[in-house]
Amino acid sequence: MINNEFIRSMYKKEIELIKNAGIEAENKNYNADELKLFESKIESYIMSHSTKNGEIDKLSNKYRSIIRTFDMENC
Repeated sequence: MINNEFIRSMYKKEIELIKNAGIEAENKNYNADELKLFESKIESYIMSHSTKNGEIDKLSNKYRSIIRTFDMENC
């Protein structure tokens, strides 16, 4: 489980990115299943963009640290 410090430690920019992907992060403990769902939502959000103008690559780079954080918390 993730404690409340996890959400507090996220930078404002990361929280804004999470919101842009359709996830409302709350000040609560998250279990591994919830984090996997968040990760899936972020991946779907990224893949819903165009490859022609490089949006997918740009968004992948923006969200990479967030996804890594979710993965680390799942361990």
